[in-house]
Amino acid sequence: MRASLAVCILAALLATGACLQCEVCSGPGTSCTGALQTCPARFDSCGISLIENTLAGVKSHIIVKTCVTPSACKAGLMSIRYWNGDTLRLNMSCCMGDACRATTVTLPPADTEPNGQRCPGCIFSNASYCEQGTIECTEAETQCFYSIKRKGT
Repeated sequence: MRASLAVCILAALLATGACLQCEVCSGPGTSCTGALQTCPARFDSCGISLIENTLAGVKSHIIVKTCVTPSACKAGLMSIRYWNGDTLRLNMSCCMGDACRATTVTLPPADTEPNGQRCPGCIFSNASYCEQGTIECTEAETQCFYSIKRKGT
């Protein structure tokens, strides 16, 4: 009886001590440091995302470290190309626990060769006019993204 009670108490202590903790931070650039935070139950990995935004030829980076769900770890490289040539690229790496403090995420060089996929594009120059064109997709860009402008927004 005493042995089974001790096993139950030990199991309870181990369960509470086994909660995943991730470094949580975000900011400009390619690295950040933050406090370890305990992840909610459905978040079973630590994710590090590097976002590269290119506007008018100028690149900027944002890093985000946080707890993530299993599906987020499968995302990999994502790329969005806008009709005017601006791009948004994101790459995610997942890891577990303290090892994440040493994990880095990078973006591969952009592939500018068209892949054959084309999407309709539109640039709003003012609230009522949209200049239409075609976007030549590259890399892993295989789907078109549509945004609907709602009246009054």
